[in-house]
Amino acid sequence: MILLCKLAAAVFVAAVLILILKKDQPAFAFLVSVCTAAGLLAVVVRQLQPLLDWLRTLDGYFQGQSPAALLQALGIALVAQFAADTCKEAGLTAAAGAVELCGRVLALLQALPLLQSLLSSFADYLQ
Repeated sequence: MILLCKLAAAVFVAAVLILILKKDQPAFAFLVSVCTAAGLLAVVVRQLQPLLDWLRTLDGYFQGQSPAALLQALGIALVAQFAADTCKEAGLTAAAGAVELCGRVLALLQALPLLQSLLSSFADYLQ
């Protein structure tokens, strides 16, 4: 809860700074926005350690396919979303759409072996 309040305060300060800079220095306003988003993303990624530890305990259930594929797909999705949001803020909506599409395809390809294993197990169960 305290971390959320700190993050909200940082976003509020950044938003005020961006509004002040946007009139006279739009490039600096954009830079503040991107740096704020990157900083928030870094803080959140550090908070994921308990989830990563729990996912490592699931290794035995996936018959050789570790949850690392799932984590990599999640990482791809987060990076693609961050890049797309950055493109949208810069006014590059077509590039943002392309980045989102590429992120979705790459995440699906990364998770494909895990999905195949799951479907195979389900098919074996039905027979």
